[in-house]
Amino acid sequence: MVFPLFNSALWAFEADFEGRLKAGSSFVDSPSFHKDFDSELELRLGVLGNVIEKDGWVLDYELSADAKQADGPSVQSGLRRETEVDFFRAWLRLDNGKFKIRGGRQKILFGSGTIYRPLGLFDTRDVTGVVPETRGVDGVRATLFPSATALVEGWLVPAKKNNALIFGMRGEMLLGDIEAGAVFQYHPKSDLEGLPGFNQEMVQIGYHLKGEKGLGFWNESRLDVEMEPSAPIQFDTVLGVDYTFDIGEGLHVLAEYFLTTRKRDFSLSDLKGQRTFQQIGISLDQPVGIDIQWQLFGLYDLRDESFQFVPQIEYALTETLFLYLHGRVGGTLKSGKKDGRLFRKTDVFNGTEPLVGLTLVNYF
Repeated sequence: MVFPLFNSALWAFEADFEGRLKAGSSFVDSPSFHKDFDSELELRLGVLGNVIEKDGWVLDYELSADAKQADGPSVQSGLRRETEVDFFRAWLRLDNGKFKIRGGRQKILFGSGTIYRPLGLFDTRDVTGVVPETRGVDGVRATLFPSATALVEGWLVPAKKNNALIFGMRGEMLLGDIEAGAVFQYHPKSDLEGLPGFNQEMVQIGYHLKGEKGLGFWNESRLDVEMEPSAPIQFDTVLGVDYTFDIGEGLHVLAEYFLTTRKRDFSLSDLKGQRTFQQIGISLDQPVGIDIQWQLFGLYDLRDESFQFVPQIEYALTETLFLYLHGRVGGTLKSGKKDGRLFRKTDVFNGTEPLVGLTLVNYF
């Protein structure tokens, strides 16, 4: 619908409806006294479009909410809620091409890492999951594009604790053939429990580089300085490469090396109480015809020698209906060890147990 408004403005309210239905169940090698099947049903409904267009400016929006019902060992152990209804996205954006400002629940996600994301300051994805995506945060973000190959961005996110605000800035530009970016953020103690380090006061700085010379390569790093008298630090970095081999319809291989290390006084969050560890992640994916694509994640912890393999096959039943066969198997190379980061054998469901499952996703 388009209506004239005050001669020079256009009232251009548009509404495009979209949604998703996701249903899945997995058979899990659960601990004793836990259910054997972990299941979830999700319905997401959303609307998006333009509100006003005037003098090169556009005011647009997205509003979507989802309802989830879950059952199984993940609910029994408290890893997820039985019932959850919440907004997925709810934002309003003013945009003229070179500058945009967006307020509300939105995705703030950047960096070059794929499996490991040191700069994923607001990332809540399970990258090895079926259709991984981040929930997003409530905040205001402004982005300026000084040129076609550069941007400057800033954000404010309520910490929901003592009226504090998380605020940060970042910049990106092309340096020759290399995409380069830098970020700064002040992170007060917050109640945003889904985010890493949510209850720490920190100054965070980082950078990322990404390029291609026959094969793709990237480096993403972050330094956290905790606001304590001794100013302890934590450093995370990832180095990655990928290449598509001319095998079949293209075999894409990706590998990343991840290192994290903390000084003695830095708040410890590692489940094993260790301050330095390293992991390697590998991803392989390949299309088979136009309807099928397989993917395999392999994760290995160099310190405790635990590992995970996460295979998945996607089958497009129609243009909007997809079936996923997925699984997970883990273990440890150390004899007798049952408490690795990537695989743990415990009396309570912990989310690393072997499983095999089916998930159906329908977009509309």
